[in-house]
Amino acid sequence: MKRITRRQMLAPMGLAAGSCVLSSCLSRNMATSPGKDPKTGFPWPYAELDPDVTAERAYGDCAKGHCMYGVFAAVVVQLADKHGEPYRGFPVDMMRYGAGGTGGSGSLCGALNGSAALFGLFARSEEQTKQFISELFLWYEQKELPVFVPRKPIVDVEVALSVSNSILCHASVSRWSATSGHKAFSQPRKERCRRLTADTARKTVEILNTGFTGEYTARMESTEEDKGCMSCHTKGSELSNTRGTMSCGNCHFSLAKDHPALTPGR
Repeated sequence: MKRITRRQMLAPMGLAAGSCVLSSCLSRNMATSPGKDPKTGFPWPYAELDPDVTAERAYGDCAKGHCMYGVFAAVVVQLADKHGEPYRGFPVDMMRYGAGGTGGSGSLCGALNGSAALFGLFARSEEQTKQFISELFLWYEQKELPVFVPRKPIVDVEVALSVSNSILCHASVSRWSATSGHKAFSQPRKERCRRLTADTARKTVEILNTGFTGEYTARMESTEEDKGCMSCHTKGSELSNTRGTMSCGNCHFSLAKDHPALTPGR
């Protein structure tokens, strides 16, 4: 009878262990969740990415599948290239639905939608997901964008900056069109959204990178005007008749005749 050595017996196990080391399951640079479900492996581990590399990839991916796809694919495909599964198996093409504010409806900006999906995939708790989303959405509402300039522009034009004051695709595009003088379905507007997608992807990765080091602190706050509205209208307030943290002035252009006079922070 042929004898099997201990080395021969352990060889298959060593091969399996080696594949695990090469995959995401044992990567030391990944942030995992203490509350991860052992059956589903959710939330997924996140590994630090280069924000500038991610922005450049998101710009190109946006041209392939629009804004939501651009942000989401730029992150997940990078992780798939570096670590394999489970990222490689994610059906990233499903994220094309977010184009034009969800199927062209003009609602939530697709780039933000893709970012929120990433936060939901990687964040360690529901509270952390909300914290990340709030930081990104306030940034999007308040900053002059886009600032990203691609190495090889698809449309080589000077793209005007604008402040959206909104997370809605409809308002974001309309305000940019008013600022730039370009129509909503023009090539410059498409280039603007590709660059805005890159900016959003970069900011998303910056939040994720710092969010998993234990050093994350929120930097963005609602405006004083919005805080004034929320002091009366949101949860725990006198009226408590609405919910949300998005900019109030985007929809409420004027106050009712019987509305009390506003004061800063109120």
